[in-house]
Amino acid sequence: MGGFTGALILAVVDWLAVYFNKLNWRWLTKTGVMLCLVAAYLASGGWQISFWFGLGLVFSLAGDVFLLLPRRYFPAGLFSFLMAHIAYIIALNQPPPPQHPAAFLSAAVLLATAFSAFRHISSALQTYPSGRWLTRAVLTYILVISAMVYSAFSTLWNPAWDFRAALMASSGALLFYLSDWTLARQRFIRSTQSGRTLVMVTYHLAQFGLTVSFLLRR
Repeated sequence: MGGFTGALILAVVDWLAVYFNKLNWRWLTKTGVMLCLVAAYLASGGWQISFWFGLGLVFSLAGDVFLLLPRRYFPAGLFSFLMAHIAYIIALNQPPPPQHPAAFLSAAVLLATAFSAFRHISSALQTYPSGRWLTRAVLTYILVISAMVYSAFSTLWNPAWDFRAALMASSGALLFYLSDWTLARQRFIRSTQSGRTLVMVTYHLAQFGLTVSFLLRR
C-alpha cells in the first residue's frame, strides 16, 4: 500500500512540476512514480500474477527516463514504450479471450481511430529531418498501442477476468491512448502548458489503472 501512496504523491507533484515548468524536479517525480509502482507491484506479489505486465512496467520506466533526456533520445523512448505495450498485450491475453461479437466492433473502431490519428500527424512528421523513418516508427507505435487497447477491452468478455479488474484495465488502456495522442500533438503539432500537464495526468492514471487491474485478478 505504501508504494501506491508514494506513487500517487509523486504523480501529483510531477503534474505540478510540469505545469509550473520545474523540469529539474522531474528526475525525482517522473521516475519516482514508476519506481514506486514497480515496487508496489512486486510487494503485492504481482510478478507471480503476471511476469509480462511487470516487464511492461519496467519498460515504461525506461521510456520515462529516455523522454527526460534531450530530444535525440526520443526514438529510444518510443522503442521502450513500444516494448511496454507488447508486454502488456501478452499479459492481457493470458489466457486468451473467447470469440465475442463485441470483438469485431472494438477492432473496427480502434483501426478507424488509429488511421485518423496517423493522418492527423503524418504531415507534421514529414517536416523532421528523419521524417520518413519517424513516420514508419510512429505508425508502428499507433498500431501496437491500438492492439493493447483492444486487448484491454477483450478482458470485459474474458471469463478469466473479474469485471472490476477488466473495467480498470479498459479504463487504464483508454487513458494511455489519450495520453499518447496528446503527447503526439504536443511534440509534433503544437505544445501548450495545459496539454503537457494532461499528458502526464492521463499517463499516470493509466499506469495506476492497469497495475490495479492485474492485482485485482488475485
